[in-house]
Amino acid sequence: MPDAAQSRVLSLMTVCRRAGKLLLGFDAVCEGTAAGSVNCILLAQDCAPRTEKEIRYHCPETPVRRLAENMDVLQMYFRKRTAVFGVCGEGFAKKLLTLLPEQDSTAE
Repeated sequence: MPDAAQSRVLSLMTVCRRAGKLLLGFDAVCEGTAAGSVNCILLAQDCAPRTEKEIRYHCPETPVRRLAENMDVLQMYFRKRTAVFGVCGEGFAKKLLTLLPEQDSTAE
């Protein structure tokens, strides 16, 4: 069961999805970033290290944060099993970046 902070993140992501401002999947996020529409990228907790490395390589200027939920939990909310989410709304991205602290990606 997610705690209060995780619940806020999931709620905001759900609103973002309903507004049409959430991209799901590696290819969609990379295309959106190339087009300049993605403001931040969110990765599932169990995202493969190679996927994270590829996202950071293809989207070096876009902030990347890791979620506390794994792909199975996220699938229940978004009906697609994916590890990569792109947030296109600037307001949504700013709020999510404040809720999700930056983590050291070399810790693994």
